[in-house]
Parts: sequence; C-alpha cells; structure tokens
Amino acid sequence: MPAEAERAALRLAQDSALQPNRVESGHFEELRRHFDDAQIVERVAVCALFGFLNRWNDTLSTELEAVPRAFAEQHLGGSGWQVGKHR
Repeated sequence: MPAEAERAALRLAQDSALQPNRVESGHFEELRRHFDDAQIVERVAVCALFGFLNRWNDTLSTELEAVPRAFAEQHLGGSGWQVGKHR
C-alpha cells in the first residue's frame, strides 16, 4: 500500500475514534484517491467494530489476557500505560 493511501486510512481510523467523531467529507475524498467504495466501507466497518469492542470491554472491565498484557507492559509501560481495571 502506498504511503499516502496508508496515511488516508490512518486518518480515518484516528478521527473516527475521537469523541465526537471527526470524520468529514474530506476524509472520503482522500480515501477515494486510493480505494474503491467497497474498500472504504470495509475500513469504516472495521473502525466501527473495534470502537464497539473497545467500549464493550471498557464498560465491563474485561480482563486482559496474559499475552497481550505482557506485550503492553513491555512496550507501553515506559510511556505510562497501566492495566488499570482490566486486571
């Protein structure tokens, strides 16, 4: 995937995750330079699904599994990440 296409996809993912959602028509104009409509819909669906799962897991304080927790502690712990309520 070309760098500009990846940047467009990442901007969509980041801005769709914000509260309130910051996706605007410009996001889709940029995405259409690199992706067809089906690919754009698929990217939006993935963002929406993971947004739902993040809220689900946070609301229910879902326990973080051992392998992802160890990875996060190793790679994110130095920047202040903590397992918090997901122990």
